[in-house]
Amino acid sequence: MRAKKIIYPLILLVFILVVWEVGVQISHVPNYILPSPIKLMTYFTTYLITGDLLMNTWVTLQEIFIGTFCGIIVGVILGYIVAKVHLVERLLMPLILVVQIAPKISLAPLFILWFGLGIQSKVALVILVVSFPIMVNQHTALKQIDRRYVEFLSILKASKRQKFISLELPFTFSAIMSGVKVSVTQAMTGAVIGEMMGAKAGLGYLLTYGNEMYDINIILSSVIALSLIGLILYYVAVLIEKKVLYWR
Repeated sequence: MRAKKIIYPLILLVFILVVWEVGVQISHVPNYILPSPIKLMTYFTTYLITGDLLMNTWVTLQEIFIGTFCGIIVGVILGYIVAKVHLVERLLMPLILVVQIAPKISLAPLFILWFGLGIQSKVALVILVVSFPIMVNQHTALKQIDRRYVEFLSILKASKRQKFISLELPFTFSAIMSGVKVSVTQAMTGAVIGEMMGAKAGLGYLLTYGNEMYDINIILSSVIALSLIGLILYYVAVLIEKKVLYWR
């Protein structure tokens, strides 16, 4: 069963590449419009070896990792506070929803204005993108805890710390991990949007640079790198979820 999950997508990928190669050769599409897969992979490999692609990939990865880590912490803390303090929930939730509904590309210029063209503005945007699904999952999970469990621990005179460790944390951990799985791919989107709006380096910067130079090879190489990063991050999150939530 696991082999089929890997083989079928690979067969589809090979089929698409073959059709792409044959289509380009038959229709004589210019390389600056759409290069063949062979020429693209040759360029991608060369670009990788020179170190330019790796350097920009590393910048984007830093933004993703730092932003995701901070976003998870912010999301968990906010979700807990909003779920526990009714006044905070009434005050903060509308504001949080307004910020999250706003297109991230419209917020990117503000973050760049406030934090500059460096990594800080992209990390801030990633934190914003990552924290919301974590917060919502944490908030929802806490609200769904059976009141009978809470009352039982109250009868046993359990402290808030004991309730958190023995009931709230185990009950919400699954929801938090599900939020993390969704957030890691969104983190990449947040970082790239920030880089495309204004940056000195990164894969989003390369996309903008390739567009300005009308260089399809740079654009597609950046897209390939981003796709690989997104795929790896997602499956790493799935693996961590399976290892941590082994009882499921």
